[in-house]
Amino acid sequence: MIIDPATLDRSARNALVNGLIMPRPVAWVSSLSPDGARNLAPFSFFGAFSFDPPTIGLGPGSRRGVNKDSLRNIKATGEFVVNLVDRRLAEAANACSAEFPPDVDEWDVSGVASAPSEVVAPARVADAPASLECRVRQVLELGDAERASNNLIVAWIVRVHVKDEAMDGLVPRGEALDLVARMGGDDWCTTRDRFTLRRPDSADPAIVADALRAARS
Repeated sequence: MIIDPATLDRSARNALVNGLIMPRPVAWVSSLSPDGARNLAPFSFFGAFSFDPPTIGLGPGSRRGVNKDSLRNIKATGEFVVNLVDRRLAEAANACSAEFPPDVDEWDVSGVASAPSEVVAPARVADAPASLECRVRQVLELGDAERASNNLIVAWIVRVHVKDEAMDGLVPRGEALDLVARMGGDDWCTTRDRFTLRRPDSADPAIVADALRAARS
């Protein structure tokens, strides 16, 4: 099957991309409006793009041509916090994805406690296994004037908070973080089932190919 995404409506494009590009880590984003209104919303168009400098990308969209509260806040203030979501917090994060009006405080809806950030104004989720304080580097409009589209927020990580028990020195422990990810539709997954693959030790193509054939046999 060959599909031209331009021929699909918004719902079909969403189902196609979300169903193919998975699992996707979840960013539970806390932000503040210029007048101090709090917002807390989950996004799965999220990923790490660089460690030097530490840089993440976030893709908040629009609903019916109107920017989501998180996007408006981030554009206005230039800062936000990405709270990573473990299995215990998945339901609370998902509850924050409802289409609430702007005056609803998702912190109250989810019932999670906040903790102060160190260098940005938005609070972080106190019980999150890790939180990333972020400052905006660039915001890119991904669509055109003819239809509502997602934006790409490129941001630097300026502070990292991690639960002590989830670290081995400066190395995060995946099993202790117990993070969740989004699949297609309403499906989520955990990171508990893992396998290890070492990067090739050699730059000799023949040696690498031989090792691959041996692993497949």
